[in-house]
Amino acid sequence: MKVLYIGDFIKGNGPSTVDINIRDSIQNSNQVNQVEFLQSTTKLSFIVLKKIFNVDAVHVSGVSFLGMLFMIFSRLCGKKAFMTMHGSLAIESRFRKISLYRRIFEFVQQKCANKIMPVSKLLAEKAKINKKVVVIPNGFNYMDNLSISKNNNLITLIGGGRKEKRHLDICEVIQKINDEHSLNIKVNLFGENGIDSNKINSFSFVKDFGFCDKNIVFESLSESKFFIQYSDFESFSLAVADAINYQCYIITSNLVGINDFISKSNSYMVVDNKLQLEKAILLQYNNKEREMIDNDLLTWEQVTNKYMKCWEEV
Repeated sequence: MKVLYIGDFIKGNGPSTVDINIRDSIQNSNQVNQVEFLQSTTKLSFIVLKKIFNVDAVHVSGVSFLGMLFMIFSRLCGKKAFMTMHGSLAIESRFRKISLYRRIFEFVQQKCANKIMPVSKLLAEKAKINKKVVVIPNGFNYMDNLSISKNNNLITLIGGGRKEKRHLDICEVIQKINDEHSLNIKVNLFGENGIDSNKINSFSFVKDFGFCDKNIVFESLSESKFFIQYSDFESFSLAVADAINYQCYIITSNLVGINDFISKSNSYMVVDNKLQLEKAILLQYNNKEREMIDNDLLTWEQVTNKYMKCWEEV
């Protein structure tokens, strides 16, 4: 089967990380001639549209006008159409303004798809996608021999001041812990400004790096004892996988998709309110011997094989 994979191959965060890793896995396999890759922001032309006649199926990663158009044409031409769901624009619209046209693109793609591949069961449930679903998680690049030097008082947060990340709640809990227990816990914050940024930066223990090079984030994770992902909703969270590599104690909310693939322990705790968050931070702060975090995360090669198996079976 010949597949046209439409995605984001410009190095960055989120979906592009997924698409680049899948592309690299396929190009390193014996199936390299079976998949053609097309950047989702490619300018539409007749030459580009002609690609539909040279493939048996179209796979679209995320939501894009080009992806929607190719999925429509693939079904009109009697070919198969697939879609990776990294998240849900319907869910995101609860936290920030999403253009109507992008919501329409997502709706049309979901209707055209023979199979939809959400990155977690949580995403499928929250997006109410209960038909045509094959859950395929993001991959995990395990790295060893990393330079790690832990500071018992340091926490890394990723996601900036976006309200859905609930970093303001975390900072309020840390302020309470520092005051009541005479501790000196500090926070390194990474990511874009948002509704909560000003309030978060009013805390003296917060150092806001904003957007910066990924290596600076990794340096912070290598020094941090804790990584916290207390999001109101997180379809997967590649940042949690990075924190595992850097041997952080990890706390997540119960609305983080990657939780399905990781065993709970004193080193990996799942909470659903601020009181539980406070107790988890204190427990981990006083825990001197981190347990290994057991997980069922897949390598990118395994993830790629799941995609290819799904393409062949439909």
